Amino acid sequence: MEKENYDKIIVSFSITRNNVQESFVQAAGRHLQDSKILLQQQRWDNAVYLSGYVVECSFKIIVKIYFENDQKAIKKYGHDLTKLKGKAMERLRSLYPQLESHIPSVQIEETVLAQNHPERRYAQSGLWTKEEAELAVQRAREIYEKVIPNLVLDGLISVRSI
Repeated sequence: MEKENYDKIIVSFSITRNNVQESFVQAAGRHLQDSKILLQQQRWDNAVYLSGYVVECSFKIIVKIYFENDQKAIKKYGHDLTKLKGKAMERLRSLYPQLESHIPSVQIEETVLAQNHPERRYAQSGLWTKEEAELAVQRAREIYEKVIPNLVLDGLISVRSI
């Protein structure tokens, strides 16, 4: 990505939809913090639920930056973590090989994160165990910590947007 596009990306990073300013960066951080609190409070189901949104928002940040000319890219992948982690990231890797440092290699497939997101918000209580919730929050944290700092260091997002 060319240097002159960095400022444009930083400035236009938020999306306005239905008069609500969206920020995937802030949402990812907020959901990560809340998922950790819920884990401490032994609220396994909601810790898993919000961890899924940490992963979703982290991947959507990358999609938003690198598919800036494709206004439908965010919607195309929706809430489907498997598509975001798979098809979207594969497409980005082929278009921008330098992105490898931004795309987490951490797998979500062997966790509950790949299951029923975001439909799990309607699931009955007691669906997830402590161990599943701990792994989900850990993976969400690993993905967030891989994506956000690298994008800040490369000047693609501003520290102020966190």
